[in-house]
Amino acid sequence: MIAELFEQREDGSLLLSEDDESTITPGMFLSGPAVRHNDHIFCFIFKFRQRFAVVAKAIATSLGLPAEDLEEYRKWGMYLDDLSCCGQQCAC
Repeated sequence: MIAELFEQREDGSLLLSEDDESTITPGMFLSGPAVRHNDHIFCFIFKFRQRFAVVAKAIATSLGLPAEDLEEYRKWGMYLDDLSCCGQQCAC
């Protein structure tokens, strides 16, 4: 069922927007160990938890709600939107 909601890449992983949203089903977001961005794999629980605020901001913005308070998560190291700092993959 999930494969029908998300476009798949050649390697079988799901193609996501920068905000972890489906590229073919607007409003459908993916979180957890299946999240992939280029060579970055967010399989460790701390890594994919850092993406929750990114998804929350995308949802709030799409609904026209304020999202400024989510910047607090950045201060705590729990707002991962700059993937240039993720130079290594974890080997799970």
